[in-house]
Amino acid sequence: MKRINKYKDSKILTKKMQYPADRTKIREVLQTEQGGYCAYTEARIPASFSIDIEHFNPELKETKEDGYQNWFAVSHKWNLKKGNAVRWRKYQPILYPTAEDFEKRIVYDTRTASYIHEKQDIKAKNLIDFLDINNENLIKDRADKIKLLEDLFKETDKENFLEWLSTPKSKQDLVEFRRAIETVFNIEL
Repeated sequence: MKRINKYKDSKILTKKMQYPADRTKIREVLQTEQGGYCAYTEARIPASFSIDIEHFNPELKETKEDGYQNWFAVSHKWNLKKGNAVRWRKYQPILYPTAEDFEKRIVYDTRTASYIHEKQDIKAKNLIDFLDINNENLIKDRADKIKLLEDLFKETDKENFLEWLSTPKSKQDLVEFRRAIETVFNIEL
């Protein structure tokens, strides 16, 4: 999982979009800002899949405190998996996906294709557990994608492959699980 960036000049902010009135526009902006990836799984969300506006803290939904910093584009499946406010309370305190130090606190482990944290970092542990990002099927999907890319890497000119992998066009076709790919190939996407 990668840190989710929020932008001061986001259209959501500059156009003062409100949930639920501007739900469709908000979802489109979030999807664009996140590059078409699910905020939680980093899997590409195909056009044929349902995309939800996820209210990270469900207790804020449709309150005055709810807003852009609490909204993420996620696959419908993962939104359902995350659950409700009762489940949310069970996992407090929790690390926010926008935390500045996010990628230092949650690290991709290349050996296990899972995300790890320092033992004493309860907020990071709670986020990993809450979002179930070390789900067995998700770990398998990440490992399979890395294996495919490693096989392609072996078959091609390595320098050109890494350059190609970093281009926007390739991201639409092969790049999912960006944090895993960045760690394995030591590149920034």
